[in-house]
Amino acid sequence: MAYFIVFAVVIALMLLTTWWFTRHTNKKIERQFLPTGTFTEVDGGRIHWHQQGQGPALILIHGLAGNGLNFSTLATQLAERYTVYNIDRPGSGFSERHADTSANFKQQSQMILQWMDKVGLTTAFVVGHSMGGAISLRLALDAPQRINAITLLCPLTTPAMEPPGPLMSLYIPHTGLRHLLANTLATPLQLQRGKKGVAQVFYPEAVPNTFALEGGGALSLHSKRFFHASSDIVASASSLYKQYERYDEIKCPVGVLFGENDKILRPNTHIPAVTSKVVNSISEVIPNAGHMIPITRARECKAFIDKVNARASGT
Repeated sequence: MAYFIVFAVVIALMLLTTWWFTRHTNKKIERQFLPTGTFTEVDGGRIHWHQQGQGPALILIHGLAGNGLNFSTLATQLAERYTVYNIDRPGSGFSERHADTSANFKQQSQMILQWMDKVGLTTAFVVGHSMGGAISLRLALDAPQRINAITLLCPLTTPAMEPPGPLMSLYIPHTGLRHLLANTLATPLQLQRGKKGVAQVFYPEAVPNTFALEGGGALSLHSKRFFHASSDIVASASSLYKQYERYDEIKCPVGVLFGENDKILRPNTHIPAVTSKVVNSISEVIPNAGHMIPITRARECKAFIDKVNARASGT
């Protein structure tokens, strides 16, 4: 009995210490990152977004545990030709998702479509990275008349996939446990893994020195961001099963661009899941590139986006 009491006290002290550390880290992150865009209320939360450039509307949708800052360089390049809308997905970055709002892709699609209504976007081109690719495909299924073309960058497209490397640590099915870990152990463990974990996501390319701050990497260490990213990955399997079989309904042009050595999502799994079903689709692979091509290969991404979007206008 005495051993049990000692064990319980040790666990309680550990949780209390990590809870305090997490709160301290959250406050530090909140001082480093301030929202600089616009907030738009939608059912189930609110979306934070930036607008830049002039031309046809183009929406950027980031991936799992990411935020709009991941697109900083690419957005600037695209703004030479488009009006770029760089959004934080619901629950990511500075956007919010209410506690009773589902993380499934249909819900996220509906929130983005409602945001489009409120900012006056009748139609748009869409670019999605990683999990943002899956949600981009869902948008084309939910509102085909509003999506001109989709460019997918290292996208998640099918439930038939290998565990996505270091991101599998986010898979916590039980909501209560997800809350507990997010507010105690998750942040210190992420900091402990630090550079090694980020290097795995960027492999085989180097992590830019600017990624933590200018690229929004450190923002993902916030406990709320961990909780919502975990909710996203838990919802992903059932969401993909519901939409994967419907890809042949997509009629707009779709392009899939992958890094040859992506270790998070495999090109030979996620490219044919789209190209075998979508008639108006193309794909390319960037040699010696990894998963984070919107950051490491922005110019190649822009060129491919232009190529895909040109197919919508027939030029």
